[in-house]
Amino acid sequence: MTNRLPDQPEKLKPTAEKSFCNCEASHPPLFAIRPGIDAADALVHACLLARGLNQIATDYAQHHAPERSRDIVWSMQHSAESLSAILEGLLDGQEV
Repeated sequence: MTNRLPDQPEKLKPTAEKSFCNCEASHPPLFAIRPGIDAADALVHACLLARGLNQIATDYAQHHAPERSRDIVWSMQHSAESLSAILEGLLDGQEV
């Protein structure tokens, strides 16, 4: 039997640059994730975005979605809720 030290948790690396929102147009993307942002800070922001998406999807599904597309909207809401839970779980894991 080999005595082995437990694996050291890896610290998440900072963000890399990532452009987004080019609107399928001929111009460069409108926005970008800046490089070098602390991973925990980026996770906090991602959690807030996912939480907002979940709230919007839930409200739309409950009050505005036509009956024939409600299943699709509920599926979108479930995806948003899952994304939020994954991100919050990752963020909570960083605080240990």
